[in-house]
Amino acid sequence: MKTDSKALGDLFDTFANQLKTILTDGRTVVDKETGEALQVTPDAASLNVILNFLKHTGTTVAPGTHKVVNDIVDRLPFDGSEHNPDFPRQ
Repeated sequence: MKTDSKALGDLFDTFANQLKTILTDGRTVVDKETGEALQVTPDAASLNVILNFLKHTGTTVAPGTHKVVNDIVDRLPFDGSEHNPDFPRQ
């Protein structure tokens, strides 16, 4: 059976766009008491799916090249030297 490259590409794009929406807009949940639809920030499970998607697709950011990533790294309570003392924090 031949793989339908276009269908696979469309599936990838749809999934990636859905993850982006969850990350930027949050998730829609229904309040059990009122039945009202509410937007909430992504939960840990959603963030883990996004993280795994990025890992499995080989998405990386070179150190020092992205302001948001740099800001996150600067706030970490460790510098990574415990894993690689020859690679100092920038």
